[in-house]
Amino acid sequence: MKAIPRKPKPRVLAFNVADERLEALKTICETLDISLANFLAAECPEAFSLTLGDLLERGAGSIAEELTPEEKLAVNALTFPEEMIYLADLPGDLLDAFLMELRKTDLRVPLKAVATPTNASWKPMSLKLELMEEHAAMQAAIAAQKVKAAEDDE
Repeated sequence: MKAIPRKPKPRVLAFNVADERLEALKTICETLDISLANFLAAECPEAFSLTLGDLLERGAGSIAEELTPEEKLAVNALTFPEEMIYLADLPGDLLDAFLMELRKTDLRVPLKAVATPTNASWKPMSLKLELMEEHAAMQAAIAAQKVKAAEDDE
């Protein structure tokens, strides 16, 4: 008899989400039965030195890599204050529900990404930089569209 492969539990990795915003995110994840791990740069700089794939595998409670004080300082200096969310193993309908709940609770997190085989090998900073570049390109395209629309109205 063949073993039936189990689907991985939907997971969200959050970075630098704190206080009431973290509580709102926890509520959304609990309601939708999504596992949540949150990493704060100031409290867990070790997480920012691992790949996103490693963080998905280990979860928040099992980051055992100890960095030297110098490494912690360097990692902390290289991390970021922005909030970011990384979504893994959310089927389409669950992803839609999660994003809808974020909107309903007015929990806007501009830096969001879905796990892929490519970005799983990236560290959080690499993902952040990629998302910021994409965000800037989209904002520039929107601004150019508005300019063109204004010119067409004249």
